[in-house]
Amino acid sequence: TSNFAITATEQLGNGLSVRGVVETSLKGNTVDGTNNTQLGDRQSTIGLANKMGSIDLGRNVHSQFLAVATNDPFNTLYGSIAGDIHNLRGLRFSNGTFVSVNVAPGVVATWDRSNNAPGQADQTAGSVTGSFAGVTATAASYTSGDEKTTVVAGNTKLGNTTVSLIHSDSKSATVGETKKGDQIGLAQKMGAITAKASYGRTNTEVKAYNVGMDYALSKRTEVGVAYRNVNLAGTTQDIKQYGVGLTHRF
Repeated sequence: TSNFAITATEQLGNGLSVRGVVETSLKGNTVDGTNNTQLGDRQSTIGLANKMGSIDLGRNVHSQFLAVATNDPFNTLYGSIAGDIHNLRGLRFSNGTFVSVNVAPGVVATWDRSNNAPGQADQTAGSVTGSFAGVTATAASYTSGDEKTTVVAGNTKLGNTTVSLIHSDSKSATVGETKKGDQIGLAQKMGAITAKASYGRTNTEVKAYNVGMDYALSKRTEVGVAYRNVNLAGTTQDIKQYGVGLTHRF
């Protein structure tokens, strides 16, 4: 869960900019000959952007995943239960095209597509996000052959408290096999401290919750702690996980 990212942007003039990102998972604690660090495995994109929108090429997270991540108090990072409640569909597209368009003030539409190897179904995802009267709502979808997922999510800020809701509906390639998940999240900012928690459940007998806290040491550095609990009815595959982390941006 350790990551390192390099980002670059150059202004080309007339409001147009070029940008690039290389983000890598650092696996220094789990080197075993088959699970080593691979440069750019999280994101490796280059693209153009202006006030109308952007287009990026390469490997990156897709819109359906982002609809969940941006409404999860833990941003689907360490300690998150989002992956237990929702089908995140692999998180990333490779050989992908990622398009974002500013449709109107406060409204953004996205479209993503992967180009997979012959014999493997290509993947597409898209979303529409709108912000009105203090509420930000997103509807997103994912399709790959017969596999489909839809997500409806939103959040609002009440003073220093952010409340978020996520609903997902996923259909597998097996006829009649579906997974539906619901999650509610809270984040409370108190000076340098941000306390957060969420609870979720699925129609497949999964119940999960988590709590955590981030402490800002500065504008660029923060310490975080988290506890995650996942219960699958009728099994012994329950999860109780504690974690601590440090984030620095430079």
